[in-house]
Amino acid sequence: MRGRKKTGLKNLGGDIMEKMKKKGKVTIGAILIVALLASMAFMSSVSAQATSQNVSDIGAKEKEVISQVTETGKFSKNVEAAEKIRKEIEREMEKEIETSVNNSFQKELTRGSVVYLGIDATFYNADEGDKGTSTWGVCPRFYGSEYYLNANKDEAASVVGPGGCGGAGAWAWVGKYFYVSGSGSQTANIRMEGHMYGLTSAFAGGSGNSNIDLVVKDLDTGTKYTTNIYSQSAGGVGWFEVDEDFNNGVAVNLQAGHDYIAYLELQTSAAVYGAGEGGSDFGRQDGDFDGEGTNYFHIKVDF
Repeated sequence: MRGRKKTGLKNLGGDIMEKMKKKGKVTIGAILIVALLASMAFMSSVSAQATSQNVSDIGAKEKEVISQVTETGKFSKNVEAAEKIRKEIEREMEKEIETSVNNSFQKELTRGSVVYLGIDATFYNADEGDKGTSTWGVCPRFYGSEYYLNANKDEAASVVGPGGCGGAGAWAWVGKYFYVSGSGSQTANIRMEGHMYGLTSAFAGGSGNSNIDLVVKDLDTGTKYTTNIYSQSAGGVGWFEVDEDFNNGVAVNLQAGHDYIAYLELQTSAAVYGAGEGGSDFGRQDGDFDGEGTNYFHIKVDF
């Protein structure tokens, strides 16, 4: 059926242009009609391809969901409603991550890695990590998360739709504890170098968001220092892929005698209200996988 529909749309556009040419009335309106029909044919082609995508395609699940969306008209109000749902899920995830980091702290881990005030240090491993998910409402959803200490890597995916009223979020963090030795305090630039690979999408009223942060936390005072590595939102219609290295840092006043953790935090969230699709795919948990996720190569403490 999709193949026949695609051919029919192309023929219809050609017939309209041919008839208008014969009558000498090729107008802007006619051109716009043909352009509209061509775009419909393209979306039909995407729908047809979705069913044949293999799991190594980063957008396979998103294309599959989009192919099932039947409503593509005005959806600005749906987008607003979907974004409200998504932001509520994100607030809940922030609380979960904060609790997770606090609960994971063990002094014996930090004392194994010491930073001496005024002396640069580099860490290549991870001590601890955690993962979690959050959902709201009712809608088809594919989501989940994982962390890998041996690869310093976070994975998370949240893809929702087609249709419904709800959303899903998934998060993961992985990082390194260290203890600061010496006397007094000194400011250091804590840098993290790594790689990120993922997709943020939305279609016909859905909403998706992806966020990656470098966070350094003083575990004695609770003070957090955060810098954003990557942030991407998609609302209504959007398709944003990222596959690149990063090198980000944050200035931290390190206090002698205090324990710290530097970690890579990944959040994905998506929501729909009515028809549509929303997605943030940085992992295998949506059912397809081509290496998505974010990981760090090393963490540097530069004075």
